Amino acid sequence: MFRKRITNLEELSEFLAKKFPHEEVVMLIFDKLYLLREDPKKYAREKLKNQTDKDGRPLFSIEVTGDIRIVYSFEPKNCTVFIWRIGKHKKAYRF
Repeated sequence: MFRKRITNLEELSEFLAKKFPHEEVVMLIFDKLYLLREDPKKYAREKLKNQTDKDGRPLFSIEVTGDIRIVYSFEPKNCTVFIWRIGKHKKAYRF
């Protein structure tokens, strides 16, 4: 999970710039985040087995690059997406 709660795009941009030094990777991450914002259910193909967020919603994964994943959950009633991890796939799946 993120070490601190990120509440806006500026904080997210700063976090991603520190974690991923290549601007192209950061842009790919933002592209995927915008896709999730539009329709998280459409991209909820890779469900993590027996893994839920703190409120019991299932966790899903979307591939950014061959090695980088975004782990997220969503609340369909409120159209809210929760991003739990962004990182290399081995670390992103550890909870």
